[in-house]
Amino acid sequence: MSNRNTIATLRTHAGHGVPRSLTPSPLVLALMGAMFCPAAFGADLGSATAPTQSAAVSVGEVSAAAAAESYLGSAQAQSLTQKHNFNSGQSIKVLGKEQIAAAGPLGGSAQALSYAPGVGVSSYGNTGATKNSISINGIKQGWGGFSGGQIDDGSLSVTFDGVPMVDPGTGLWESPQVPQTGILQGINITYGPGNPENRWYNNIGGQIDFVPLQPTAKPGGDIKLTYGNYDSKNIVFNIRTGSIDGWSTIIAGGAGSSQSYRQSPDGFNNPSYSYAWFLKTRKTFSNGDFSVGAYLAKGSGYRPVPIPLNPINGVTLTGAAGSPLYSQATTGFYSSLPKGIWYKQDSNSTWLVYSKLNVALDKTWGLHNMVWYRYGHRLHFHYNNYGLGNPSNLYEYNNPHDSVYGDKLWLSAKLPYNDVSFGGYFLTSRYNTRNAFYNPADGGTRFVPDAHYRSDYFDQTFLAAFLQDRISPLSNLHITPGIRFINLQTHYTPAGQTDFAQAYALYPKNDQGQLPAANTSFTKVEPSVDFNWQPLHWLAVFASYAQAYKEPQFGGGGGLFQKKAPIYNLEKGADYNAGVKVHFDNAPYLHHFLATASFYHLHYTNQYIPLYDANGNYIGDANGDSIYQGVNIAIEDDILYNLHVFANANFEKATFDHYVTSGVSYDGLPVSNVPNKTFNIGASYRYYLSGILLKPSLWYQYVGAQSLFDNNAGAPSTTKMPGYGTVNLGLHGTVPMQGSVPMLKTVDFSVDILNIANNHYNEFEYITGGGLLGGDSAGQILALPGAPLTVYGSISAHF
Repeated sequence: MSNRNTIATLRTHAGHGVPRSLTPSPLVLALMGAMFCPAAFGADLGSATAPTQSAAVSVGEVSAAAAAESYLGSAQAQSLTQKHNFNSGQSIKVLGKEQIAAAGPLGGSAQALSYAPGVGVSSYGNTGATKNSISINGIKQGWGGFSGGQIDDGSLSVTFDGVPMVDPGTGLWESPQVPQTGILQGINITYGPGNPENRWYNNIGGQIDFVPLQPTAKPGGDIKLTYGNYDSKNIVFNIRTGSIDGWSTIIAGGAGSSQSYRQSPDGFNNPSYSYAWFLKTRKTFSNGDFSVGAYLAKGSGYRPVPIPLNPINGVTLTGAAGSPLYSQATTGFYSSLPKGIWYKQDSNSTWLVYSKLNVALDKTWGLHNMVWYRYGHRLHFHYNNYGLGNPSNLYEYNNPHDSVYGDKLWLSAKLPYNDVSFGGYFLTSRYNTRNAFYNPADGGTRFVPDAHYRSDYFDQTFLAAFLQDRISPLSNLHITPGIRFINLQTHYTPAGQTDFAQAYALYPKNDQGQLPAANTSFTKVEPSVDFNWQPLHWLAVFASYAQAYKEPQFGGGGGLFQKKAPIYNLEKGADYNAGVKVHFDNAPYLHHFLATASFYHLHYTNQYIPLYDANGNYIGDANGDSIYQGVNIAIEDDILYNLHVFANANFEKATFDHYVTSGVSYDGLPVSNVPNKTFNIGASYRYYLSGILLKPSLWYQYVGAQSLFDNNAGAPSTTKMPGYGTVNLGLHGTVPMQGSVPMLKTVDFSVDILNIANNHYNEFEYITGGGLLGGDSAGQILALPGAPLTVYGSISAHF
């Protein structure tokens, strides 16, 4: 069997083949029984109710620049193709090179994700180095350091080359862990929990798959240099060996730095930097392939303080009387506090190693295994002398970390009428919440903090077993029922008394971990089903339903286990999707066309929403039950081969069926920080001028109004942040070298102008409880402004 045929067989085993079944197997009937009568199989129906309005999500769009066939044996790379998306019963959106580039050469993973329908992004910076809060159809991931309730936070799964990246303890993944988009081949977004084979441990709202560049059959390399406003600099490269005796390796990486568009009156410009390095080698043999990968990334940036929209009595640049009032209206739209008064350096890093094995055991059976280890580290170094009071918590040194290792093993079988896959994974995780508040003037250090401190451990074991069957009763009809059994175990150990022994001896009441050791264990069943029917070769109708569970988030300044007894139910999502896909390939004027229109309805129950004050201290929690429903639309095509167009839109309504905190009900209010609509549209045109290939681009991005969280009440509100839009321009040129330099094929140059109209807008707003800036600020609105006009110039070489 040739390597090419082996790889094709393995892809079929992984669920990408076309089954041809007429009669469902007994296994399938059992799965469908669990699907439609889950109580009989031990499933917990919770408080989910049947939706009154169906809904679903967007599917696929693909980059013409990422020809997956040139990448050896990567299932992740194959998932980026339009054909794969068209044949799927899931709601999928693919961001290829064209739309990733719309984020700008220093834009990171979050900025790129903002070009998918239903995705909202907010941050205190505009590069990949700074943290972002991301929402997909209203469900959130990441924490940009925003005050207020982190509603649904940590409910999106994130993978890198198929390896899970999310901290199981906190549920969080931070966008600086993928800061360099130049090493990516594409991004695949699954809306909703997805099929059991591809699901991890927090997929309630969906999954983001970052697909890095893969080893290639032929050797080559690329390097790109960028410089722009705010002294921004970046370099990104990749080197590919090509296939040598069945081995192929890629090394890719990038590093960059930038100042912020928000600057302090003392000249401090809130700088940031990032880097990412990736290595992967793959051996292709007669009946499969084996690969080993390694990834290291870090993003670090100073986080400016949110700024009031309007002047507030007592809120000044220093916090003391006599200093100028601090607000967008008085000190400037992009102003920030002096570093000598307030600063916070926010760093996030990760490294992982992993291996993958795919073996065709025979013409029917395939074996797949993935082993991985990931380490994540976060550092918040915070100085706060706002008000010039020299407080006991003058400094914060927050350096939590988590380490995870796991193994996923599964078998796949291509039967005459069914494609079956079954298996499971286990992972073990240790998360340490370490944090220290101190003041050197009082004798405190980060090792012996004289104010609050914590160092608690969450040891978790997650087990999952899955079974799914893709059935084709007709050649144009595919039905995929599935079921997953999960067991989630958490062991909590308070360790402030030992890890901060000297501080505990002096200040035992300052330990934030106040409860004794505890254990929890949950076992649940997650049924799912999807179908894809193609009445015409260019038209597909699809729908899916899935249930998924996750642990509520732990850690922070208290909450479950640390200050609140671990009595809770798992958070639960019940997700419905339905829609149509239209796909043409090499048709007149529709050369690579994929359009999706879909509806979604997600009922999210048993939500645990911890509430914190301005210093990150736990002050209570809320319980929620929310419904997200709306429509996503995605279109992409190369209309004239040299004219590429894309458009994405989302319209959403997200409300709380139930929200209670401190005995007060806020039922019926909108879910905070969920845009009611998002929209983007763009076009690029390629033409030759004097032998140079030019590509001018124009694109527009709009984010609709969203309701604010009221930190004063610890609840959602009806106050809205207005929508905003930006117009962006780009010009890219390719100069053929025609052998003038050995091995050099082309040299590219580009200019990107983001927010060309220099529109002043806020990416995030919330109603403060007054604890951050004091004065009369309680009940007033604080904001994080978005980036003004920004220009980048780049030059790259391709070998």
